[in-house]
Amino acid sequence: MNFADEIRKCTKCVSLGIADFDRLNTHQKPYIQFNVERKWKPDKVKTLFIAESPPWDGKQRYFYNPDVVEKQTNLRKEVLKYLNLDSLEEFKEKGYFLVDTIKCRLKKRVPLPITRISRTCVNQFLHREIEELKPRTIFVLGNTAKKALQRFSKFNELKEHKVSEGYDENLAGYRVILSVFPGGQTRKYRNEIERAFAKIRQH
Repeated sequence: MNFADEIRKCTKCVSLGIADFDRLNTHQKPYIQFNVERKWKPDKVKTLFIAESPPWDGKQRYFYNPDVVEKQTNLRKEVLKYLNLDSLEEFKEKGYFLVDTIKCRLKKRVPLPITRISRTCVNQFLHREIEELKPRTIFVLGNTAKKALQRFSKFNELKEHKVSEGYDENLAGYRVILSVFPGGQTRKYRNEIERAFAKIRQH
């Protein structure tokens, strides 16, 4: 898999007129900035985690930037905690890899055509990432990621399920697990999130 150059050069949202630089930062792409493909992709991806997008605030905040240590909740801290891991190095050694549906930094708390942006990234990258990485398991982090995945006809069944219901099925040749997005605003789903992650900790 070699998507780094494509992601770096992508201006699809700009050409479609759906990019607002105050809300979608198409110039700064953390996947490129932090050399994710070269540094963090395992030789064999066993479980592919699919999230929504890199965080908007802060040029350094990102799942694959271990140099930023925050007291507040963040995705890296939550994922490692639920997997009983201490570092991104361990995450990679386990055959885990995380990709964002939307590659650019997105400000989520303002009106924006997220559906069109997500659809554009799905068509441009996500379907090929899955096909080329060939993970055994696809672990879906949150509702936005689920909506992105269910755009593929082979994952259409996901439309009938909620991320909080414990979905774990073989679908289109992949084991697909749905999870509530782990974070501060979803603490009431802590038990459901724990059960979802426990399913892959067992392997």
